Amino acid sequence: MTACLILMWASAVFSAAIDNIPFTAAMIPIILGLETQGINVTPLWWALAVGVGMGGNGTHLGSTANVFIVTISERLAKQTGEDRYRITPGLWFRKGTPVMISTLVISTVIFWVFFDFYETPLPNSAFAQQ
Repeated sequence: MTACLILMWASAVFSAAIDNIPFTAAMIPIILGLETQGINVTPLWWALAVGVGMGGNGTHLGSTANVFIVTISERLAKQTGEDRYRITPGLWFRKGTPVMISTLVISTVIFWVFFDFYETPLPNSAFAQQ
C-alpha cells in the first residue's frame, strides 16, 4: 500500500513536470522488473495510471492534450487580439495544481479504501499472458 501511494504521488509530480507518456514509458520496465521478482505488481499498475493521469492536470506540460490546448488558446488570442483567451503556463499552473492535488487526495482515499480490489490480479491482461 505504501509503495503504491508513493508511486501515485511521485508519478503525479513527475508527470506534471514532464509529459506523462514518456514518464509512463520509463516506468513500465521498472514495474515489469519487479514482477519478475515475484512481486504482485497489479496495484502498482493502478497507482501509476492514476498518478500520471491526475498529474497531467498540474501543468500545461503534463499532457500532450494540454500543450495542444495552450497552443490553440495562444492562436485564438493572437487572431482576436483578446489576451483573455490566452492560457499561459503560469495560469495553468495556478489553476491546475490545486486540481491535481485535490484529485490525488481523493484518489488516495479511494485507493486506500478499495485496496483489496486494486491488488487483485487482472484476469486475461496483456502482461499476464506473456
